[in-house]
Amino acid sequence: MKIGYARTSGEGQNLEQQIAALKDEGCDKVYSEILASNRVVCLALEEALAELDAGDSLVVWRLDRLGRRTVDLITFLQDLQSRGIYFQSLCEGLNSGTPLGKMFHCFIAALADNERDLTIERTLKGQGRSKAGQKKSKSAKQQGPSQDDIEAAMVMLSSPEQVQKAPKNQNQN
Repeated sequence: MKIGYARTSGEGQNLEQQIAALKDEGCDKVYSEILASNRVVCLALEEALAELDAGDSLVVWRLDRLGRRTVDLITFLQDLQSRGIYFQSLCEGLNSGTPLGKMFHCFIAALADNERDLTIERTLKGQGRSKAGQKKSKSAKQQGPSQDDIEAAMVMLSSPEQVQKAPKNQNQN
C-alpha cells in the first residue's frame, strides 16, 4: 500500500498541488495537515505511520515536508527502514524500493553514524578543555556535568550497536 503525506506550514499555502502529485503517484490514501514548521507533533503524519506495515510505502512531495533538521530526517528515515517501510520523495526522485534508493538509505545511515561520532568527539573535547581550564580544590563545588552524566548522554546519542561496542567506565567498581 502507498500512503501519501502532505503538509504546509502556513494558512496561506495550498496543499492541493502536493495532494494531486501524491494521488498521481498512485497513493491509496493521502494524509494532510497545515502546521507551523516548529510544531513537534504532526497528527496526520502519525496517523499515516500507524497505518503503514512492512512492504508499504510512505510518499511525500518533498523531503522538507517531514522536517527541517537533517538529524531528525535521518532518524525518521532510519526508523522507516527498520520497520521495512519504503520511502519515496517525488521532487527529489528518491525511492528506497529501487537499487539507487537502497544506496541512499546506506548513505543516510553513514551520515547518522558520522553525526553521532562527531557529537561524542565534541563532548569529549569539551570535557577535556573543561578539566584543563579548571583548578578546583577538593572542597569546590563541581561545575558542569559529571563524567557519569557525559557518558549517559553519549549512550543516549549512540545507536544500540555502538552501545555494545562502547568501553566500560574505567572508574566504576
